[in-house]
Amino acid sequence: MFSSLALALKALVDPVGTLPRAVESRKWLIPIVILAALTAASGAVLSSHIDQARVVIPKMQQSGELSKASEREIAEEIEQSERIGLVGNIALGVFAMPLLVLGLAVVLKVLAWLMGRKALFGAVFTTAAFGLLPIAILRLIILIAAMRQTVLSPEMASALVPTSVSDLLHGDYPIAVTRALSTLNFFHLWAAVLMGLGFAASTQMRPWRALTLSLFVYLLVAGAVSVGLPGLMPPGGHS
Repeated sequence: MFSSLALALKALVDPVGTLPRAVESRKWLIPIVILAALTAASGAVLSSHIDQARVVIPKMQQSGELSKASEREIAEEIEQSERIGLVGNIALGVFAMPLLVLGLAVVLKVLAWLMGRKALFGAVFTTAAFGLLPIAILRLIILIAAMRQTVLSPEMASALVPTSVSDLLHGDYPIAVTRALSTLNFFHLWAAVLMGLGFAASTQMRPWRALTLSLFVYLLVAGAVSVGLPGLMPPGGHS
């Protein structure tokens, strides 16, 4: 167990030398446990610190229920919202994260097949598990940041930790460069690098080719989410 944990931590600082060994050993359990546990823990702490009254009361006011509800009913709605948020965030870590690893492994397996490369499913599954370790680091930072807060609004919770490359690289850049950097999530970019190196080890592909492919796919997804999807929305964001 301790050797698997050490391997996972070393993969974050020395992915070039560590990921081939990790993929070969198929030690995917500890990375998944780390990812699931930190996602569940950070979600639980966030839920306990968010003032659900700021969520429930505006919704009830908008639907017209606020004027008809008693103080007890409002309190019950707030308590119910807190309970749902807590359970939902814990379920996100315990169930959704392992499923995300599985989904990414399937994508990597299909990608290897399309490129005419042989890759064992255990190898790409390990690649996906180790590739998501930067997301676990992000959840750990969110956990620590949330614990330092007394109370959070939903807006504060969503912006608790800066994640874009533009937030981390301070400097005076042209507007176009700043906008481009703001669409790149540092932790997702880090994950894409690990995925690429792990994919290279899984398929016996040259690391630079797999890394280029991984970053290209990430940039396509980031561009679609930040540019393509908003462009499909009509003015005002309503259909």
